[in-house]
Amino acid sequence: MSLGVYIHIPFCAQKCLYCDFPSVAGASELYEAYTAALCREIASKGGILGAARVDSVYIGGGTPTVLPAGCLVRIGECLRRHADLAPDAEFTVEANPGTLDADKLAALLAAGATRLSLGVQAFDDVVLAAAGRIHTAALAEEGARVARAAVGRGFQVATHA
Repeated sequence: MSLGVYIHIPFCAQKCLYCDFPSVAGASELYEAYTAALCREIASKGGILGAARVDSVYIGGGTPTVLPAGCLVRIGECLRRHADLAPDAEFTVEANPGTLDADKLAALLAAGATRLSLGVQAFDDVVLAAAGRIHTAALAEEGARVARAAVGRGFQVATHA
């Protein structure tokens, strides 16, 4: 039996106007405590996660990449320690181009991520501003460029609108 795991990161740099997901902006003081609580929860479910092979991990939100790199690495380490992750498991993390850089991508790779889902709702700055997005078209293009550069280091990249 195989298992897919979804982890919700409820934080954003700014809540998009169209978003109906449970998330909060501007709560950076909670990042470390949330990460610690999440890792305790994963550890407490170790028997369940170890009883089946985990072939898919999806970390979504909110904006997972708003978390500091160290938090992302700790979440990945906790999963590897307490879940029976398949060697070829797809491990996806959602990212916003406004919270992504080469250091964050390195942290995602260290966390075990194999796939990046880059949220680019438009390449038109007027549309992006109207939707309440924190990035511009130029930042979206830069995020995609940085992500593509990471493909050779083990990443797959999926852009979504």
